[in-house]
Amino acid sequence: MKYQEGKTVAEKRTAVTPQGNTTVLVLATLSFAACFAVWALFSPLAPLMREEFKLTEIQLSLLVSIPALLGSALRIAMGILTDIYGGRKVFTVLMVFCFFPTALGMYANSYTSLIICGLLFGMAGTSFAVGIPHVSKWYPSEKQGLALGIYGVGNLGAAMATLLGPRIIHNYLGDQWHYIFPIYAIPLLIMAFLYWNYTSDAPVVSKPRSFNELLQLYKKTPLAWVFCLFYWVTFGGFVCFSLYLPGYFVKVYGIPRITAGDLATAFIFTTSLIRPLGGYMADRFQGRKILQGVFTIAALCLIIEGLAPSLTLATCAFILFGACLGIGNGVIFKLVPTYFARETGAVGGLVGAAGGLGGFFTPIILGVSKDFTGSYFGGFAVAASFCLICLFL
Repeated sequence: MKYQEGKTVAEKRTAVTPQGNTTVLVLATLSFAACFAVWALFSPLAPLMREEFKLTEIQLSLLVSIPALLGSALRIAMGILTDIYGGRKVFTVLMVFCFFPTALGMYANSYTSLIICGLLFGMAGTSFAVGIPHVSKWYPSEKQGLALGIYGVGNLGAAMATLLGPRIIHNYLGDQWHYIFPIYAIPLLIMAFLYWNYTSDAPVVSKPRSFNELLQLYKKTPLAWVFCLFYWVTFGGFVCFSLYLPGYFVKVYGIPRITAGDLATAFIFTTSLIRPLGGYMADRFQGRKILQGVFTIAALCLIIEGLAPSLTLATCAFILFGACLGIGNGVIFKLVPTYFARETGAVGGLVGAAGGLGGFFTPIILGVSKDFTGSYFGGFAVAASFCLICLFL
């Protein structure tokens, strides 16, 4: 069958398929980093909040993971909205919205008010489900793994919280940690301005599905739910320990807050920077085989952590664990647009929500294990069992 201008259907599709957009990729990655820094902001504050409000381990675990709750649950809706309205509009509005509860965090003077602020600025975590379809639609299938892996480097925003947050508070704010919130809120407005003015949506070959059609997709596609479980482990593990490690290292090993933040940052850097490699590998090799290795090594690392090793061994195990998670994240989000090209936002939102919820529940499991058994072993054992279930699947 020919088009009027003489090109075949395949030739026409190739002609209109975007071959990449560096501006969108760079600004999406920077915006994701700004959002992720806000999303992880409670993490470096954990030791200070524990001391000021006399929190139990369960209370602290709930507080540091509460931003992950709304930021995960609403990824599904944000992914669908991005499929329908485009990433430029949705990402810009999201960053403007998140500015307000983040800035108002400086006035939170109780455990309850911190929970409310964290729940609201946790919306920044939905940025992942917005950027994935926006970036992927600008790149052909054979380049999506690397492009989305580069976008995933925006996870380094967590390092902006764990590495810089404690230093800013100690060196410039006189240990008045409440004033850190507006410092992290301002970049959201800056990136919203840049995103609106300098990005665009990719040209679409087919009309997006309706909201109801996208919701029906979840019922008809078991593979999407398999990806959800995988991402619960890989991205959920990254979110969990990005948030949990600063307080964990202080409590278990008695090291200074800044040192604990530095060790957590090493985990974050490893997981984030290796993610493009995972996407690149998935562009060239079978994702299934890569994930088998990822889940096996990750389970072993968690078992080692559960045995409460020395600080040096624990740090090495966490870094190796982070490398596995980063590769796994890159592989999974190469597979999502490969299998669901037309519904990348909807399925990516669902899978991203599962990953975020893994980051919400796992710290609570660790906190329950510590409060009721006096040890973190049970929590690490549960996390390792999820890796083994994924390996079995």
